[in-house]
Amino acid sequence: MDTIMKCYFENVFTELDRSFLFAKYKRRELVDYLSNVITGCSNAEGNPKEVCQTAVKCALDFHASTKGNNGQICLMGKYHNVLYVAAKLAFDWQVNDSKLIGELLNAIYACERTFDRLITGALFGPKASGVISGWKSDFNTKEENIKAVEYFLDHANRAKCEYKIKGVPTRLVDIPVESYARSSPVAVSVQLSCPEILLVLLKFGAKVYVENAPCAIEVLVRMLGERTDNLNKELMQCSRLIMRTVANIPSPIDVENNVYLPGYRLLPNRRTVSSPELKHLCRLVIRDCLLSNFQLPHGINTLPLPDELK
Repeated sequence: MDTIMKCYFENVFTELDRSFLFAKYKRRELVDYLSNVITGCSNAEGNPKEVCQTAVKCALDFHASTKGNNGQICLMGKYHNVLYVAAKLAFDWQVNDSKLIGELLNAIYACERTFDRLITGALFGPKASGVISGWKSDFNTKEENIKAVEYFLDHANRAKCEYKIKGVPTRLVDIPVESYARSSPVAVSVQLSCPEILLVLLKFGAKVYVENAPCAIEVLVRMLGERTDNLNKELMQCSRLIMRTVANIPSPIDVENNVYLPGYRLLPNRRTVSSPELKHLCRLVIRDCLLSNFQLPHGINTLPLPDELK
């Protein structure tokens, strides 16, 4: 497989037009073609996941080589979009080499300084993502996009990937959505009342408090206040999920003239005016320890704890 992929990139891919992979259907065609090659090679070489792993590594090597030959400046176009072909292949075949997937994510971030193309499909849906971020998601449905986000978050955790934002190490789950006013993914999911993706983000330790940007708590309280007479089920689900991750929410400073006060009054008393449950505080401490060691969410099941604390 390694020889086949190297020959493809050296003799075929290099001859294609630079904008060849701009359209989603073109990337899909290349994914389908390489998947057929992987299937064929796996009949001779064995494990298809390992064959796909080789294909992903070859795509990464090609990107690194062309970038290196250009003074470490990405040529973009097909030379960069091949990373998203590799990402789709890795997800489709469920490649489980976290180190390799971590390298793929690092290569994407080094060129783009964002992961918008990986996450906007899960937030807005595969069609709307093209309007929001300028690129149509390579994953077909919103459900598949959410599964893909969970897949990449899992491997980013296992590979202990972190990215510097203003000098602060930041994990994939908290990288701002550049095309949505640099809001955090968890804040955007609350803004859109999307509990499915919110649950995934919180499972991997997404921060509900961030500095210098609208945070998830702020967005939630404002939205609750704006919809006091018409609270939809999805927003209330988002509220319950957020409440499971915080100990206490301070009251708005300006009580007399504050847009957050109506929503704040709708939050559970145990998160606002009275002390949280001891069991809840224990759960938060355990989560913080697991988060600091890159063990969320899978580390929870390895702890000798009663089920009610997990």
